[in-house]
Amino acid sequence: MHNYRLMRKGALVEIFIDDQISPSRTVNANLRNELRAFFASCKVPQADIDHKVHELYTTNTTSFTAD
Repeated sequence: MHNYRLMRKGALVEIFIDDQISPSRTVNANLRNELRAFFASCKVPQADIDHKVHELYTTNTTSFTAD
């Protein structure tokens, strides 16, 4: 199980895995399909993806646990 934390900074979303200090990956916040594809690759259910994307855009951060 890994802990993922996503932080939106302007047009970029930084992805931190297991409390890393620097992001392991960055995706474009303006390309929602790229962001949704990342969630899907972590096997997040579709209903949860919608919630996580909304949370990220309203609070600039979201987190979840996945395999």
